[in-house]
Amino acid sequence: MTAEPSLTPTDVRLLGALARTANVVRAAGDLGIGRDRAVYRLRRLARLYGGPVATARRGGRLGGTTRLSPLGRRLLAQATGVHPGANRWTGIYHAGPPAVVDLGEGIRLAVAFRAPEGRRVTVEVDPEAWVLARHPAALSARIALRGRVESVRRRSRGTVHVTVRWGPRRVRAAITEESVRRLGIVRDRRVILYAKAVAVRRVLTLGSPRS
Repeated sequence: MTAEPSLTPTDVRLLGALARTANVVRAAGDLGIGRDRAVYRLRRLARLYGGPVATARRGGRLGGTTRLSPLGRRLLAQATGVHPGANRWTGIYHAGPPAVVDLGEGIRLAVAFRAPEGRRVTVEVDPEAWVLARHPAALSARIALRGRVESVRRRSRGTVHVTVRWGPRRVRAAITEESVRRLGIVRDRRVILYAKAVAVRRVLTLGSPRS
C-alpha cells in the first residue's frame, strides 16, 4: 500500500526518525531540519489526517519524549512497510532451499519471501507472531529460538510484553496474562520462541530495491 499524496518523503523520514528516537529534537537533527520545522510538519499531518500522529510528554532526562500515535504508526507502516515495535534484524538472504536470512554468528531465520541470493535484507517479526513454550513442542513453525526471559512488562488490555535474550539479540513477544501464568513466565526463565517463516516480513524502505 502506498502513502497518500499528502504524506511527503520528508514526512515519512520524520515519522521514521521519531519511531527510532522518541525525541523530536533528535528526529529533526536526523533530517537536518530545525525542531520548529519538525513540529510544524507533525501539526500539518494532524490536520490532514484528522488526528495527532505523535504525542509529546514533558520531563525526563532528555526533556521529554515524542512518540508516534497509533495513527502515526499506521501511516509509517503504510508508507514504508516498517512497523515500529516489531523485532528487526539485518542479514544476508540465501535462497536455499530452505530460504533463510543469515544474521551472523551461526544464527539463521527461515523465511517465505524471495530475494536475490546474497542480498543484504532487513526483516521484521511482530511481537504478536511469537508463541512461547517452556519445552520443545511439535508445531508447524519452522523457527524455534531458545533464550532466557529478560523482562516481563504488563501492558493494557491484558497484554504482556516478554523480552527474551536470544544469543546477542533480544526478541520481544506479546502474549496474554493467562499465558504468563500458565507457563510460569518470570525473569531468567528459559523459554523457546516459535514463529512461522511467513511471519518474517521483509522491510522495504523508501528507495530500497525489491529485487
